[in-house]
Amino acid sequence: MLSDIKILIWDFDGTLYRPNPDLWHDVRKGEYQTIANHTGWSREKTVEEFAKLYKTVYDSATESTAVLSGISIAEAAVEMERYFDRRKYLTRDVKLIALFQKLKNFRHFILANGVIARHKETLEVLGVSPDIFEEMVTSQTVGFTKPHEAGFRYILAKTCLPPEVHLMIGDREAVDLVPAKKLGMKTCLVWAETPSNIADITLPTVYEVATILV
Repeated sequence: MLSDIKILIWDFDGTLYRPNPDLWHDVRKGEYQTIANHTGWSREKTVEEFAKLYKTVYDSATESTAVLSGISIAEAAVEMERYFDRRKYLTRDVKLIALFQKLKNFRHFILANGVIARHKETLEVLGVSPDIFEEMVTSQTVGFTKPHEAGFRYILAKTCLPPEVHLMIGDREAVDLVPAKKLGMKTCLVWAETPSNIADITLPTVYEVATILV
């Protein structure tokens, strides 16, 4: 099923490294702070209003933050990242380095909801060269965050290849995989303990990706 794959599209946070509850807590604080900056709301009201939108109206926390703040998604993504730093939770990952060495004959893209400069800095900490990726696509590129299809369509336009030769790799079904599958891409869920009913492939860690392709 995956023998024709030529393009690997990677989510970033929670995919290239194991999901980290402490980091997620800092990210959420950044989202709340961004909303409060633009609304003047108390922490209690900010949390309440955020909960009304996130995973109820919007699957993207960044989009929820942008709507409540009255700013663009790209602006929200940049502002949020002032309040947390992924790098303090991460270190050089020899397994990840080895993974990309095994996958060197594939073309690679990142499709994420963060800020490109921060992703590049984080990759350096992990020991993975940003130059591996043909492009990092975020709301800074297309104006929208996943699960909006804009980023996926942007990559398809860049590669000029059929959707079925693209493999989207992520840790969240609704945000990373559902829109990719809708467009005809193959999908892989990582860091999952139980098989996904949505993904074509489910893996316990990101490090096994090479085993299904090489």
